[in-house]
Amino acid sequence: MEHQIFFHLMNIALITKSKKEISLKLFDENLQELIAEQFQDTYTLNFFLQMIPKKYNISKTLIILNDLERLKDINDNNDNNDNNNIELMLAKDDNSYFINDHNTTTANNQ
Repeated sequence: MEHQIFFHLMNIALITKSKKEISLKLFDENLQELIAEQFQDTYTLNFFLQMIPKKYNISKTLIILNDLERLKDINDNNDNNDNNNIELMLAKDDNSYFINDHNTTTANNQ
């Protein structure tokens, strides 16, 4: 019997957070766009995020959060002490598809 090696590359979720809205783009492992959605707040975004693994049959997703409001704060303060407006999170299960409302991501899978 011949063994086949199977591995699943991860999907990518790009979340851009501004003062007016939060946008989400979900890409498959070949970087083909699966969805593009806009949300008014993190509560509805998080609800949608937690449905992604089952709805799209996804096992892992690299979540990239680009917080444009935080970038504005960093530029206004002229403080370069490890401040960054982009955060990365690896989501492996339903509960780790979550963005904290306080400009940080929360990974429940660590």
